Amino acid sequence: MGFKACLIAFVVFSLCVVTKAELHEFNLPDGRSIKAEIVDFNGRLGLVELRLENGKVKKVKPALFVEADQAFIKNWAELSGFRSPSSFKVSGKKKQIEKWKNEEEGQIRYSDGSVETEVISVEKFEKFNYELLLENRNATSLEGITLKYCIFYEQSVASGSGTKRSEAVMNQKVVSGAMDVPALKANGKAVLTTKPVVIHEKEWSGDYLYAGGDPIKEQGDIHGVWIRVSMTGADGEPVIRDIYEPSGIQGKFTWKE
Repeated sequence: MGFKACLIAFVVFSLCVVTKAELHEFNLPDGRSIKAEIVDFNGRLGLVELRLENGKVKKVKPALFVEADQAFIKNWAELSGFRSPSSFKVSGKKKQIEKWKNEEEGQIRYSDGSVETEVISVEKFEKFNYELLLENRNATSLEGITLKYCIFYEQSVASGSGTKRSEAVMNQKVVSGAMDVPALKANGKAVLTTKPVVIHEKEWSGDYLYAGGDPIKEQGDIHGVWIRVSMTGADGEPVIRDIYEPSGIQGKFTWKE
């Protein structure tokens, strides 16, 4: 066998080793058992598709097996549907829930010596949250979902005093939270709401000379939300999915709880 043929054989063998499934032992009420891999579960028909040790594929009712194996099949179906972005869709939408402004007045002295009270700055506030939409498009329910999130935003504030008052400090901020979804019915939806985030901008009026130096504009911005959903498998290990809105924030921020 030539080098190329040996290489192809090695790759095929390696793929077989990697993709070889771990068989589960399914027990029948009469004491018999079979070893098989779950291939699929059809929730509409209530049939589980099994691949036996000999490679044959069978479709049977989960009720054929003891209760522990019925629970194993149900958990497998839930996790399979949970992993699939098309079967279990998670998305986040930023929503403005409130806005307001504060005006600051100051004493303005003119060249003729007169003094008047005028608005010297306007500070505008915006309060946002995220509506997190969970859509279960499976024919089976999803139970025991945990959802966590991190909202990443920034806010600049004027800093210093005297002639350095015009310097600004940009603060990177995070608001995080967690929520449980005990059960999400088949073809059901759930809308969850995050904690609010408040950002502001502050602008100064006119061409006045300010004591302590010219102030700068303060401003804030929301970068996005990182959503993390998880379910626990029959083996006690969590299955985790990460969703980013917008997708461009992936890799730019660190998860914080």
